[in-house]
Amino acid sequence: MLDAFSIRPARQEDAATIKRMVRAAGLDPSSLHWPNFLVAEKDGRVIGVGQVKPYGGARELGSLVVLKPYRGRGIGSAIVRALIEREQDDLFLLCQDRLESYYAQFGFRRARLRDLRGVVKLKYMFAQMFRALFRARVIAMRRTSPPTPGPSPSPVEQYRQERGEGWPSGRGRG
Repeated sequence: MLDAFSIRPARQEDAATIKRMVRAAGLDPSSLHWPNFLVAEKDGRVIGVGQVKPYGGARELGSLVVLKPYRGRGIGSAIVRALIEREQDDLFLLCQDRLESYYAQFGFRRARLRDLRGVVKLKYMFAQMFRALFRARVIAMRRTSPPTPGPSPSPVEQYRQERGEGWPSGRGRG
């Protein structure tokens, strides 16, 4: 049975806990601004954190940490889904290559250098230059935002399209 926990926006009093958790996990300690975080909470205790870092030109999912006793219970996945739901644009992340399949389940796909933007691109290039220091292969991933749906066809247009009769309005026959 899954333990009951809740996810909520971080509060100022969570700032020290967030920093402690991220640093203890050995993750990127830069840009740890509590307003960007969501936290998972159980019985009044923060047990997981994650954020989207807003950079000019790109947004990066990062700082995902769940305390060891609570791992493997879907808490990290719940935080990722909640963060994604709040996003309108493409979302990037940098992670160890062993985590690729984990993030793929949320729609992230491996990104090439030319697909990256802004600070995310610079961070990725830095990680590649110092790969030996990190002792892990860092990859970049991207989740493209779903296309904005266009206007729905009128009932008459929809009827005609379903039956292959004529062209939708605004289109000629060529």
